[in-house]
Amino acid sequence: MTVTAAFTPVNGGGGGMVGFLPDPLAPSLGFVLSAPRDGGIDIFDLDGLLKTRHAGERLTGLATAPNFELRGESLPLIFGAAADSNSVRGYAVIRDGAQVLDLPLGEIEPINGVTGLCLLREGAGFVEIVVLGTGARAEIWRIRDAGDDVLGVERIRDFPLPDPARQCATFDGDIYTASPAGGLARLSSDGTLLAGTAYPAANLTVGEFNGTRLVLATNGSGDTVETFDAATLEAGISLDIVDGLSTPGVGIPAGLAVTDADFGYTAYSNGLMAVFDADAGRLKVISRDVLTRAVFSNE
Repeated sequence: MTVTAAFTPVNGGGGGMVGFLPDPLAPSLGFVLSAPRDGGIDIFDLDGLLKTRHAGERLTGLATAPNFELRGESLPLIFGAAADSNSVRGYAVIRDGAQVLDLPLGEIEPINGVTGLCLLREGAGFVEIVVLGTGARAEIWRIRDAGDDVLGVERIRDFPLPDPARQCATFDGDIYTASPAGGLARLSSDGTLLAGTAYPAANLTVGEFNGTRLVLATNGSGDTVETFDAATLEAGISLDIVDGLSTPGVGIPAGLAVTDADFGYTAYSNGLMAVFDADAGRLKVISRDVLTRAVFSNE
């Protein structure tokens, strides 16, 4: 598949974690996020320009709640896994000017520390996140606005994983985990193991393409993105991200995320995939339409 665009390279960029904050009222004004290896959060616009860099801890996982109702206002939130301090950090985003504010968040204290996280679901005034521990364990935490000075937090449940996981993604309540040593796993929201495969995944994302759900994963050092059936985790095809009209392809796909949210323009109205190219040290994006055609042209 051909790369659609490359974002502006920035000092200290990369690290692998990628996320999205779509804007339902003005799709072309949505943001793409990344967690630079030097710490904090970078926010890019769809022209690939860095809008802001919010200084902070190094984040090994990102989760976004684009439409959180906070004090009666719809306010995008970002949650990050700060593995170095074994904690979860929260941020609020003011879309005008791409301002990032540290969120007053109750203390989340997982039993086995923090290595990564992902969003499980977002509801009216609350979100639930999956927090991966340093051992083979995960916890579900609910974060809600109860009108207090800080957002309330509550551990809902915890459960064992087949192997220690470093990244996760969710789709329709199912939880997918990536373990460089143990492979990919699919679990129900209560932790029941539903499927697994031995591919040594470092990063993953999940999406639906023409009615087919797929897991896309990388091992952090190879030159392809691997596809897996989202139900069985049966291996599919390998995808190379090759040169576009004016943009070099992706040498080493590391962090990646896919969304079906409308990001405007002709290329991104049906969503996009963002990939951190560890070889070039910059984010690159692929139109979801291009990705879908690449997947099904190989069947």
